[in-house]
Amino acid sequence: MSSPRRGLPQGAPLSTDLLSYLAVFAAMSAIIIGAGVLLAKSGDRIADVTGLGGLLIGMVLVAAATSLPEIAVAVSAVVTEDSPDLAIGNLFGSNMANMALLAVVDLLWRGRVWQHVGTGHARTAAVGISLTAIAVLAVLQPIGPAIGWVGIESVIIFIGFISLIAWTHRSSTPAVPTGEVSHKHVSAEDAQHQHLSGADVTSRSAILRTIRWDLARFAGAAIVILVSAPILVDAADGIAREAQLGESFVGASFLAFSTSLPELATAIAAVRIGAFDLAVGSLLGSNAFNMAIILIVDLFYTDGPILSDVNMAQAFVGVSAVLLMSIVLAGIVHGARTKAWKLEPGSGMTIVVYLVLMYMIFNSGA
Repeated sequence: MSSPRRGLPQGAPLSTDLLSYLAVFAAMSAIIIGAGVLLAKSGDRIADVTGLGGLLIGMVLVAAATSLPEIAVAVSAVVTEDSPDLAIGNLFGSNMANMALLAVVDLLWRGRVWQHVGTGHARTAAVGISLTAIAVLAVLQPIGPAIGWVGIESVIIFIGFISLIAWTHRSSTPAVPTGEVSHKHVSAEDAQHQHLSGADVTSRSAILRTIRWDLARFAGAAIVILVSAPILVDAADGIAREAQLGESFVGASFLAFSTSLPELATAIAAVRIGAFDLAVGSLLGSNAFNMAIILIVDLFYTDGPILSDVNMAQAFVGVSAVLLMSIVLAGIVHGARTKAWKLEPGSGMTIVVYLVLMYMIFNSGA
């Protein structure tokens, strides 16, 4: 399942190996969290200045940047490990982890996140559910001929993701100037951007000058994530390997959490500055983007359509992701708190269901 261990002395005790993996995991986690904070702040200002709004920027720009680890891990799984199960399991598992992380963020902010986002996120969630369902059906039963060695299902899923972007862009309304959003924390640096994002910005050239520095910081943070994520995932894989866990569980748990760490860091940073739409859009958008990644992985997997070569046990992970996304979708649309907890009940339910599903995947031994 994994490449041989490198950089560790032969015959070293298990505890030494485990401590080494844990140390690397902690270090890379700290680096990725810092990059995620920078992504959130830069992405929020880009959304404000361009008028595209947190939903579209979060779904496309931030989701793509934070999904770089999924691309790196999935491609590596088929190129170096020849393991389509690990690649697809990681993508399905990341969708599960993203929904659990979104619920955690909502609970940490006492149920305020899901209540303060636009209903446009329901569209992103619904498309994510549909694309994941197509992938699951393709695992259970291929639905069409291949294009060369690439499955037609991978192409259909990718087209669906592109359609989601176009659909969201057409239905998006200009963002409200930052100065009019009372729930955002405004720093001196942000105030300058807010001033420029209003009536003073009247031309495309002015907008480009305004966001040039934010774009540079955004790209720099994305590069840091791209470089750090494979190291983080290798450490997570080493921890899981020492415990002799099943491939489905490794893909759906350790690797999924590792590759979802940028999404978590970005979402928390976004919520802290009041950019709720950016936080939710990045996580839901990452789920749809993860499914679009299947086409990229399929191009590297030359043995045939990748979804047709995946063990059917992975379908359970995919259906689990669909279930969690459905709960989140209902929570975003309903957006009501219980009188007892003063929390959105969907958040707690999402976490409980996630833990139960992970326990079932672990017990399956696949």
